[in-house]
Formats: sequence, structure tokens, C-alpha cells
Amino acid sequence: MSDDAKLLIEKEFMQFELNLQNNYKDLAKDCYDKTLDMMESFHEQGEISEWFYKRMRKKLKKYDDLYPVEQ
Repeated sequence: MSDDAKLLIEKEFMQFELNLQNNYKDLAKDCYDKTLDMMESFHEQGEISEWFYKRMRKKLKKYDDLYPVEQ
């Protein structure tokens, strides 16, 4: 597992929350998407553990209604 991958994901998530708090909706959406993409990529590559992936996914889940996944 890579601590660098975890730090990148956590940093992007914090940036997402900061943008959301400051009402920067477009920037928040970009960070949300980037966080999800990074999580999926690192998880597939084995850079992050299943536990960390599930923990971060749970944190993002409360925002899924704001940013529905496009089919």
C-alpha cells in the first residue's frame, strides 16, 4: 500500500470539502470527481487497501445526492 496514494486522496477530499464550504460549486464538483477517480484507480492498482477505500467511499457517499453518477 502506498501512503502517497492515501495522502493524495485525502488532500483532494479536503480540497473538495473546502470548496463546498466556500460555495465554489464548480470547483467542488471537479474535486469530487477527481477524488472518486483517484480512489478507483488506486484501488484497482492495489495502491490503497480495501479498508481505506471503503472508509473514503463512505465519506463521499453523503455527497452522492449532490453529484449523481451520470449513466
